[in-house]
Amino acid sequence: MEDNKTYYNDFCKKNELPIFFQPWWLDATAGKNNWGVAIYEKSNEVFGVLPFYYKNKTILKFLGLPIFSQHLGPWLIYPKGQKNNTKLAFEKEVLTNLINLLPKANVSVIKAHHSIQNILPFVWKGFNSTVKYTYILKDILSKEAALLENLSSGTRKNIKKAQKIVEISESEDISELFNLIQQTFNRQRMKVPFNGNQLQNLYNCCKEKKSCKILLAKDKENNIHSGILLIWNQKTVYYLMGGSNPNFRNSEAMSLVMWESIKFASSFAREFDFEGTMVESIERFIRGFGGIQKPYYQLSKVSPKFLKPLYEIRYSLS
Repeated sequence: MEDNKTYYNDFCKKNELPIFFQPWWLDATAGKNNWGVAIYEKSNEVFGVLPFYYKNKTILKFLGLPIFSQHLGPWLIYPKGQKNNTKLAFEKEVLTNLINLLPKANVSVIKAHHSIQNILPFVWKGFNSTVKYTYILKDILSKEAALLENLSSGTRKNIKKAQKIVEISESEDISELFNLIQQTFNRQRMKVPFNGNQLQNLYNCCKEKKSCKILLAKDKENNIHSGILLIWNQKTVYYLMGGSNPNFRNSEAMSLVMWESIKFASSFAREFDFEGTMVESIERFIRGFGGIQKPYYQLSKVSPKFLKPLYEIRYSLS
């Protein structure tokens, strides 16, 4: 496995993969000994990789995504000039071999990047599929004026309202953001799926790579209304997480923080990814910024099958 990781590290340096696929990200989120990668090579050329988080408990063997990761799954390198039938045959060959190289697990969960649309090889291997959605602003580099024009009237109104109440500033205090996230989850009567130490560790790793930024919205009394954590690679800026103080929800501060995040992203990146949501109110908020809906596939498999009802809710398999 370590040899694969060395090979994979070189592969990532030569190819443009999402931040969630990067070895340093997997080290930070999964732990250095808790992830691996399947690599399909033919004629001394790599055509596909599939990194994964692997947890081997006493009873349960779990294969999936580490915490904080939006997606993780197959990544293919296509030969140039393929016809459609050749492309489909290539995908079948590469994906089938990658699946066969995965370690055996009782529960397997893969959230493929939205560029992966041919999931039949997974279905033929017994995986169930569910369509999820992420939202992306594409071709944003140096396009601030066009991005502003693309905002809905309601979003533009909310931004103007927030500008009269709060100002946006950078912060390096992850505890301030975590407090906002806790308040948001508490309002929804949900438990935060990570703790402050895990978030601090991720922030430290991203900061070392110069790939993150915290933006906070504060009023004149220094009250923090909303905050966001952004992460990025050269191509894409991701809205990783955010939160708001429920006492200041009417200030519309989150709209302003998000807009400032998009403006920042347009200064160097080609895309802004709002990350996925299936929640109607969040979808409406994101849509106001002009985000394009992009479907992606969640692929899951439980073995033996009679265990599926036991793990369906725990691992959000549907």
